[in-house]
Amino acid sequence: MKKHRLKKSVGIFAMLAVAVGLLIFSSVGGARAALTYYSETYTSQFEMFDIGITLNENGNPVHRRNFDKEKREFVTAFNQTLLNHISKFDFGQKYDEVLTVSNSGTIDEYVRLTIRRYWEDDNGKRLDLDPSLINIHLVEGTPWILDKQYSDAMPERIVLYYSKPIASGVTTVGATDWITVDKAVQANVKTVKSETDPVTKKTVITTTYTYDGLNFVLEAEAEGVQTHNAKDAIKSAWGRDVNIAEDGTLSLVN
Repeated sequence: MKKHRLKKSVGIFAMLAVAVGLLIFSSVGGARAALTYYSETYTSQFEMFDIGITLNENGNPVHRRNFDKEKREFVTAFNQTLLNHISKFDFGQKYDEVLTVSNSGTIDEYVRLTIRRYWEDDNGKRLDLDPSLINIHLVEGTPWILDKQYSDAMPERIVLYYSKPIASGVTTVGATDWITVDKAVQANVKTVKSETDPVTKKTVITTTYTYDGLNFVLEAEAEGVQTHNAKDAIKSAWGRDVNIAEDGTLSLVN
């Protein structure tokens, strides 16, 4: 599955000089894989020409990928970064972060949303630090289903499926509603060094914080699969066993 990523780091600093790292990813690579796989057995491949998906943030499209019939390839649009609406960042402050997915194609689709949060240094090296301090809040009581089997295995990753097929032109309800970085970042001390100045005889204590100068990264990935033979298509594209009820409702097989 080919992945395309767009990343931007901006100089928003607070207290410990922890920068906000921004990353957004949206594609229909999963659908593409499923359709390619089934092209040998399906007599019609109309789904390939009509599939498309858009990732939205706070009501605005940030990335779109639709199949172009004439070019016979996927075409992207927008390519915006997440969290651009935050002009001043403070630890513990909640910022609006409503992630939704739109069906920008012409056929019904099932969609999956994968959210990742992690820490990295200025060289882009991912660090083994606590991703839960980057709190992206999931909205309860929606058609979004949390896949605990995949989310729990990797704390930095949250995998969600929309339980209803999305018709052309329709947008899901929000999977998330806000994001914050826990104030505990400020109290996470790495080292404390005490030295006595030989001239002044004064003791100088230097404190180094674990997260000082690091970037936190938020990443969102939206994928779509056609509803035709969806159970097998989802298994092929995403490796997930699901059940599809007569009314089209999707449920996960645990």
